[in-house]
Parts: sequence; C-alpha cells; structure tokens
Amino acid sequence: MTHDTENFRDAFSSFVRESGRWRDVEPEALLSRWRTFVEECEQGYRGDAEDYFNDLTSRDSLARALGSAELQSFPELVLLRVEVEAVDSRFRVLLIPDAFPRIPAEYWWARGVVKFARRRLVEDLRREYRIEAELFE
Repeated sequence: MTHDTENFRDAFSSFVRESGRWRDVEPEALLSRWRTFVEECEQGYRGDAEDYFNDLTSRDSLARALGSAELQSFPELVLLRVEVEAVDSRFRVLLIPDAFPRIPAEYWWARGVVKFARRRLVEDLRREYRIEAELFE
C-alpha cells in the first residue's frame, strides 16, 4: 500500500465515519458490503424489508463519498467509482424501477426494489408497500 493510498483510505474513512456510518468505513470494506448485498439479491435476498433497506445504506454511503468535494483530488476515488459502477450494473437489472417514485432519481438503488426475493422480503414488500415481487425458490 502506498503512502497516497493510505492517505486516501484515511480521508475516505474519516469522511464516511463523519457522515454517520460506524462500521465498514474503509473503501474496501464498504465496497465489499455493497458487492455482498448485490450477490445476496442475485440469489434471492433472504432477509426482511428492514434488513434489505438497512443493507442499502452501504450504497448511500458510497454515493456520498463518491460525490464529496474533499475526496475528488484522490486518484483512488476514480478506481473506486469504476468498481462501484460494475456492481451497480449488476444491481440495476434486478430492480423494479421507480417502485418508490418519491425518492429522487439519482438514488436509483433506493428508488427501485428487487424484482424477486425469498419469502420474508416478498411478504414484507406486499404487506408494507403494496409492491409485488416474485418469489425466488
């Protein structure tokens, strides 16, 4: 790890921590959390709605960091953005777009919801949000 990379990790972690996240604040950890969540969705998310929306916060934190003025000077941010976009492309195809139309379009990951999931999430989406997702078995 180079000195500049360490500076990026420190600056990124501080930014994410200051914006309210208390764990997985390093760029690698946050990206890993987002990637793992998307993999879980690809296999039929097993948690309930509360778990699902909580897990989405990893992408919220990435968006804030990727858009922060104070991190733009780090070249590592460009590399992180490329990796996030690769995971994003996998997640976009899983979504019912505009399931929550009041959420701004730039937060597309929260505006949509997965098309299919395991029973707990499917039932929660139907009961709490009147959204029909397919049951993944």
